[in-house]
Amino acid sequence: MLTDAFDALRALPTAAAAALLCYVPLALLLAAEGRRPAALRHAALYALTGAFAMLFYVTILWTGLPEDLAAVRHILNLRPFAWLAAPYRMGPARMAVQLLCNVLMFVPFGLLLPVAFPACRRFAATALLCLGLTLAVETAQYFIGRAADVDDVMMNLLGGMAGYGLFARMRRAFGRTRWFAALLGGAAPDGCPPGAPGPALTGRF
Repeated sequence: MLTDAFDALRALPTAAAAALLCYVPLALLLAAEGRRPAALRHAALYALTGAFAMLFYVTILWTGLPEDLAAVRHILNLRPFAWLAAPYRMGPARMAVQLLCNVLMFVPFGLLLPVAFPACRRFAATALLCLGLTLAVETAQYFIGRAADVDDVMMNLLGGMAGYGLFARMRRAFGRTRWFAALLGGAAPDGCPPGAPGPALTGRF
């Protein structure tokens, strides 16, 4: 998906602005329904919105691809680990950047989806959502004339699982704290063990 991390970072201000435009109506809707999430939860939900905006921008709208990749049209790779041959074509440094970007791009989803949605607090649910998301992105990239690569799917999914691992560690370490309960959108029940799934919540957020 990405081959130049520094160029991709230029999308952050645009993604942040787009996320703000999308999240403000949601925050107003929550307030109108009488739900007032803690500031920490607002920050997490906004960050998740920003992650979606960033993903859409850099995978669908971004035009800063190098010339050799920008010329790619409707390429489909279904052979796993084809990137092992990539150093001979693009150089090991550039290949490493691409792999790292594909992993890091999905870490926020693995971390924040369980925070935002109680149904995603099980590993399988988050993994399936991340898999569906990366498949949707790769399919869209193919049909807009770019490349769809099973290796990108694998790296994205790896990033999503790594993000969920961070969430699981946070839940084990801080599951009984008030700030973590506020982050998840509810109050920690008395005697809740550190490894518990978290407070039971009602509603969408």
